[in-house]
Amino acid sequence: MRNGSDVIVVGAGIVGSSAAYHLAKAGVKVTLVEQTHPAGGPSGKSSALLHAFYLMPELSQLSIRGREILVSLPEIAGEGSFVTEIGMMWVCGNDNKVSWAAAAERIRGEGARIETLSPQAFADAAPGFALENVAMALWEPEYGYADAFGATNAIARAARTSGAKIMQNTLIESLQRQGDRITGVILTDGTVLEADTVVLAAGPWTRRLLATVGLDLPLHVERHPMAVLDAAGKARQVMPFAWCDDISCNYARPDNDGVILAGTWAGGGTGLRHEHAGRPRFVENPDDYMEGVEEQESVEILETFADRVPAMAELGIRPGYAGLYDMSPDDLPVIGAMPGVEGLVVSAGSSGHGFKTGPAVGEAVAKLVTEGAQPILAPFSPDRFRAA
Repeated sequence: MRNGSDVIVVGAGIVGSSAAYHLAKAGVKVTLVEQTHPAGGPSGKSSALLHAFYLMPELSQLSIRGREILVSLPEIAGEGSFVTEIGMMWVCGNDNKVSWAAAAERIRGEGARIETLSPQAFADAAPGFALENVAMALWEPEYGYADAFGATNAIARAARTSGAKIMQNTLIESLQRQGDRITGVILTDGTVLEADTVVLAAGPWTRRLLATVGLDLPLHVERHPMAVLDAAGKARQVMPFAWCDDISCNYARPDNDGVILAGTWAGGGTGLRHEHAGRPRFVENPDDYMEGVEEQESVEILETFADRVPAMAELGIRPGYAGLYDMSPDDLPVIGAMPGVEGLVVSAGSSGHGFKTGPAVGEAVAKLVTEGAQPILAPFSPDRFRAA
């Protein structure tokens, strides 16, 4: 092949870097093409919460495996740890109590530690947090958060060490199509890179690249602002764990002891979507969106915590930042062989689940390429949108 590889992976976020690593470990000749650098897009701006709790078994299993891979990065990459295991705490109201308790029971059977807490047990475990409307809490002691940028780059370096070729600062003009087969990519300088299979893990840029060969998926891009709160050395006192509130529709975590990262969340993927929480603003062009966060946006995020965690109202507000979520219509990832063509596998529409599941999604995508269909990915197949 001219400039050829067995597989080209497009996008060095957490999924693409992981796929390249596992393909290279399997002896596949793989080229990872990234327009900036590993974690230069949404992966690097992820809040990187880690948890096993999902109502959908496949998401739970991918999250459990994703954590296993992240925890093993010191052995995989020969580097330090990128995971902070401070635990993950959830609270819900009566509407979701039954379904959440059933999911917790299932997750325990899948090998993850997760405890159901009564309102009083939650109060005992979370001093300073108000009990209003809390019907049940879930506690995941082995989870917490990760250094998204550091972990993604460590996996990319492990991919290179395992034999993958990594092309950074390399822009792709289009996919290359010959009849009903995708045969590679064409760079903006006209260079053609050929491959037997292309794995498209380009996040918000997925639809743009699909359109170059007459393909499409029903994805859209949302801007998600993150408030950065100045905790002045008491972040772990105010927010001692990773947090998600299904009632107030928010989430947060400390970042060491200096700051707390906080955002709002509408419930997709772990329960009924709370439409009253509103959709973040849509983004037409992922290359041109407001990456900074206005102070009023941070104030609005902070106000969602006022009743539950009063101490947060006393924190200062630092400049926040915004990342991008590529969203699917059903808030679930889109992973699998692209219908209508041969030689193209997509991993897109992560819908906010991307980082925690990403290491395992990359592993499963690599197995899909080398071994064939993977049952854990079946619910996420792009085929589910074919009728629509």
